[in-house]
Amino acid sequence: MVLALAGAVAGSKEKYDFGGRTVTYSAWWELRPQPGASVEMDRQIRRVTEVEKKYNVKIDYANIPWGEYLARYITTVMAGDSMADIACVEVNWFYPTLLLNNFCLPISSLGVFDFNDEKFQRETVTFGEYNGEIYCYEIGNVYPRGVVFFNKTMFAREGITDMYDVFFNYEWTWDKMLEYAKKLTRDTDGDGIIDQWGLGGGTGRVWRGFIISNGANFIDISDKSKPRFALGDPNAIAALQAYQDFTLKHQVILVPPEGAPWDYAIEAFIEGKVGMLVGQIYKLHSLKTKMQDEYGAVLFPMGTSMKEYTSELTGHFVKVMPITIKNPKEVAIVEDAMTEPHPDEDPDDWREYYEMRMTDEESIETVKMIWDKQLSVFNLQSAFDVMDIFYTLEWELQTGAKTPQAAVEEYAQEAQMRINDSLIF
Repeated sequence: MVLALAGAVAGSKEKYDFGGRTVTYSAWWELRPQPGASVEMDRQIRRVTEVEKKYNVKIDYANIPWGEYLARYITTVMAGDSMADIACVEVNWFYPTLLLNNFCLPISSLGVFDFNDEKFQRETVTFGEYNGEIYCYEIGNVYPRGVVFFNKTMFAREGITDMYDVFFNYEWTWDKMLEYAKKLTRDTDGDGIIDQWGLGGGTGRVWRGFIISNGANFIDISDKSKPRFALGDPNAIAALQAYQDFTLKHQVILVPPEGAPWDYAIEAFIEGKVGMLVGQIYKLHSLKTKMQDEYGAVLFPMGTSMKEYTSELTGHFVKVMPITIKNPKEVAIVEDAMTEPHPDEDPDDWREYYEMRMTDEESIETVKMIWDKQLSVFNLQSAFDVMDIFYTLEWELQTGAKTPQAAVEEYAQEAQMRINDSLIF
């Protein structure tokens, strides 16, 4: 359920005077727009001027180092103050710490934002719902993350020419990925050693792809007050088994050697040694500047329990209002005006970024599919103090030290205990 609460929005004729107060935005990067740096920044500068005049406010920005950010947020709130009126926070900071420990204002209760407005990200608004209120949001399209890059040059060389047809016709499944991976994995120089692999990914990317693509997750937050270690669920076990089979039974996944850098498989893909790379969109810059082969992008194939694709979402941030800010409705009115679409914005402005980095139109349509169908799935794997358990589980699956069921059963109780402990601030 998304709450629809309409109030004093930018187009309202009601007059406001907020007495010259300062409304501060914070992030761990520079938010202050620089004149002439881009069309977007110049638009934002004009908007700031308009809003400051209309509401008699001053817009300011705080750039706080990432390593100090969360602690600063918490200590200022506990002192009855706030480091900003509107703070950008990582998803893994917002939940569980800030949300469950009452550090965030229930924004929907202010009666200002219409959270059904298309300017808001559906994904973050839904994620921010708790006990009938909305506590976080972001505007615009979610920056897409999880995709499968594929080497179009290698595919063509190995006789695979129908990837996009398969993908857009919803025939892209684990079985089809295995079929392609088997064709791509081979010894190209006859020395008896595999030197071309079907599938690879940065640290943890591949098994995460299997889990999320089967409607499972590492931690279930369907009840946000009671997060649950979820790798023992049937869909998760099936995903872990598929991952282990791809790795050991079929031997189509490039497993980095011990001590290899985290991006070992990514560099192998750039060098033309991996056919499919489970990665994130931000790697486009490296691919465009370093890779000689042509590449495309689709989503991770559907698991056996799914009829729709998914895209893992990590590294995302949301906006929140600290519980201690003064006159929060004034802040909300200003923010609603600041985030209204600009009159001269082209709805297709987003395409330029991807056209400069993608090599085909189909890849761009893949990005658009993530937005249109809201396929992003928040992965909260690192939001709790259990990452070492996940690393151990991945290693045991890769090496065959344990079956998925045995590995999960061994660590489930400890993982859940740590999850519970992490809720206590």
